[in-house]
Amino acid sequence: MSTESLSPELGAWVETHATRLVDEWRACCAVPSVSADGPAAVAEMAAWLTAYATPLFDRFEFMRAPESAAVLLGTLEGTGPARLLSYTHYDVVPAGAGWTRDPFGAELAGDAVYARGAGDDKADVMARLHAIQAWKELRGTLPFTLLWLSEGMEEVGSPGLREVIAENLDRLQADACLWESYYRSVDGESPTIGFGSRGVLNVELSVRLLDADTHSAMAGVYKSSAMILAQAVGSLMDQEGRVLIPGFYDSIIGFGFDSDDAEVVARTPAPPVAPGAAERGALWSTHAQEATRRWLYEPTLNVAAFHAGPEGGGSDATVLPACASARLDLRLMPSQDPQEILASLRGHFDSQGYPEVEIRLRNAIRPARSPLDSPLAMAVRQASSELFSGAQPLLHPVVPGSGPLHLFTDAIPLSAVMPPGTIRPDSGMHGPDENAMVSHYLDEVKLTLRIFELLSMSTEFGKAGQV
Repeated sequence: MSTESLSPELGAWVETHATRLVDEWRACCAVPSVSADGPAAVAEMAAWLTAYATPLFDRFEFMRAPESAAVLLGTLEGTGPARLLSYTHYDVVPAGAGWTRDPFGAELAGDAVYARGAGDDKADVMARLHAIQAWKELRGTLPFTLLWLSEGMEEVGSPGLREVIAENLDRLQADACLWESYYRSVDGESPTIGFGSRGVLNVELSVRLLDADTHSAMAGVYKSSAMILAQAVGSLMDQEGRVLIPGFYDSIIGFGFDSDDAEVVARTPAPPVAPGAAERGALWSTHAQEATRRWLYEPTLNVAAFHAGPEGGGSDATVLPACASARLDLRLMPSQDPQEILASLRGHFDSQGYPEVEIRLRNAIRPARSPLDSPLAMAVRQASSELFSGAQPLLHPVVPGSGPLHLFTDAIPLSAVMPPGTIRPDSGMHGPDENAMVSHYLDEVKLTLRIFELLSMSTEFGKAGQV
């Protein structure tokens, strides 16, 4: 990455302190913080960050909702009226199987750090704290107030965050939000910027026709809960992957953010494909641009789990299961309302002759979208182009993933930008051997500093009516 556009003293600070910065990033990654194990499992990480970050801020607060993890908020008062919110999360997903290294060993191998959370999201957590350190040491006070917020339950749907925002709305007021980071290319040379996130609808489906499992010899007498549920789930999608829930695509017919949609698809590399997927016929399309279009611009429906019968199977599996269950997750585009889709799902099963299917809502997250030309967006775009040696950043109006962005854009409201960060499409995020490059981490610190510089010089940042 080029550093010609970043003030020389700021770039030099990062290089001079590089070993310490990487060691502290690794130390953060070495603290287990698996939110799927409950709030207590992330308490050590919250305490570690509190001890580390408190001296950097004028005020540091430890906020939480009942039955949830701490939301950490550091406030650094600026000299001007503008306010920037920085969002990250300090929790991680479970390590899972397939690792060749200790998932919380934060091992440094060559230029890569291997750890669960190395990219998602502890690189963002620490890179922004390191940028704050550099700015304070070399420049003193920021011309805008910076709110550094990090939560500990993002990977399980951010329970309690809505309540924390509602209870602290005054202190969270901001003009824009620097959201957790987005991708850089596999070779590390091209930046990608996100401006919105998909919504999520997570549901559990179940069919129970009997009070208890019975012998499979009775299959000629009793209907199969598992078969009925399988048929019901199968009715949700056609052979081309189109979702058959009535009205599912109605609000996004002709959907597009601007005239550059086709150009974005053309310039975006095809999504990463698992080895052997094409040979096994796992891809909806082997055409790169069609795969990219579906990845970026279409909602999805996924069967995340399906279960029937006794645990473990084996010789005792000759039963007719009394019940069957499945979990679905749907990723929704802006203008799709999760509650409306939920109602349509119920209507679909009823119309198709599956009234036995019960639906339990597990989680619903609204989509969110921000403008591509807000003052923060323009600063991130300029910083990305400059520091990636003039590479024109790809702009993704909505990223394929989801998160609690809507809680902030709806409540405050504000615009948000996801800058290019440390993770790459092949970083193993949420998979085994998650990793991130040391050089890319130091790039992210520099990029954050450059964003601070550009916002400091902006005459538009902080003006009323930006959102």
